[in-house]
Amino acid sequence: MPKRKIPEYQRKRLKEMSLFIKNWRLCENLSQREYSKLADTHINTLQRFETHKNNISVLTLFAFIDTMEGMTLSEFFAGME
Repeated sequence: MPKRKIPEYQRKRLKEMSLFIKNWRLCENLSQREYSKLADTHINTLQRFETHKNNISVLTLFAFIDTMEGMTLSEFFAGME
């Protein structure tokens, strides 16, 4: 089965979310390994998401957000288009 084509505007949204998570992680001085462990996800999932090579499930996104020291969903998505 061929991969589903992701519209460009959705691709930009995914990139913005992954960059937000990566910047937060770096500001907190966390390695990918440390962050993925805190989020209870595999390091490869985080690496592929941060390099825009993979989409993640909404549950994985929630795990990443929950790891961000009590950040709410509205705070995470504030200012994103």
